[in-house]
Amino acid sequence: MDSITQIVLGIAVAHVGLNRKTNWKKTVLLGALVGTIPDLDIFIAKFFSDPLTEVEFHRSISHSVLFFVFLSGIIGYLIKTWFKETSFKQLYITIFLILLTHSLLDIFTTWGTQLLWPFPKKFALKSVFVVDVFYTVPLLILVILGLKKQSKRITYVGLLISSLYLIWGLIAQNIIKNIAKADFENQSTEIILNTTAKPTFSNSILWNVIMETSNGFYLSDRSLLENHKMNFQYFPRNEELIQHISDQNIERLKAISENQYCITQNEKGLVFNDLRFGLLKNEPNDIQFAFSYQLIPTKNGLKVVEMPKDKRDGKKLLQNIWNRIF
Repeated sequence: MDSITQIVLGIAVAHVGLNRKTNWKKTVLLGALVGTIPDLDIFIAKFFSDPLTEVEFHRSISHSVLFFVFLSGIIGYLIKTWFKETSFKQLYITIFLILLTHSLLDIFTTWGTQLLWPFPKKFALKSVFVVDVFYTVPLLILVILGLKKQSKRITYVGLLISSLYLIWGLIAQNIIKNIAKADFENQSTEIILNTTAKPTFSNSILWNVIMETSNGFYLSDRSLLENHKMNFQYFPRNEELIQHISDQNIERLKAISENQYCITQNEKGLVFNDLRFGLLKNEPNDIQFAFSYQLIPTKNGLKVVEMPKDKRDGKKLLQNIWNRIF
């Protein structure tokens, strides 16, 4: 999730976890700082100067339970003198829970979280967008009230409501998947290998859908408030365009995209498109996905460069989402 949401969640966990005698300023500071720590990996990843390594490093070791076990002890030891009213055990558990809930929340997003690092498996339920005000705002309001009134009960209510919203996201996702499967089967005889449904920006009403078949992918979207049949746009995988290329970066891209990709061509050569995050723009002669990578041949193998995003396309996409929902 976004940094603001993780800070709010961190403060909420700190409030319910620390001793009641703890000053609210120390509670806010601890929750905000510790809740931010796992996402500092994006700054560390910048030193690699490689878009693939940056993607692979994000939400890996810094989001793992093993890392949290040791980090909680280190942080607890360093700050114990400022939390004299709290035992080291209680401080350790609180810090650990702040870190753990950070990763557990990230699991609900599309990106994937390597919770059990060093095992390579990334967990991604894909049921909540990385920025969702319907999750964050109610929690923020109740955390502020809880701190102001010195009531852990109010903060617990905030955590309960936000958790119920996550459950609702899973329910809505399943509804959309069932609708998509039924509509696709009524329009095509192709066998569905996999169905993915992901919410669009900051809501759980409008969803993007990816239907995987043997040769490619059918993309569409559907609002829970709509009744019309879904229209699917086909994107062939075009595997033949890269079959002759033996390069480790191709395999890395496939792993990163969870094999949800298609290969296209532009004036510069081949483009690897990660389908998981949807289309950024979808014009007849101008199609770009949110994450597309130019494949540039060099003497040392393929160089991978992430294609730039136009802010105007992002604004247009948000406007379309707004119109579809409301």
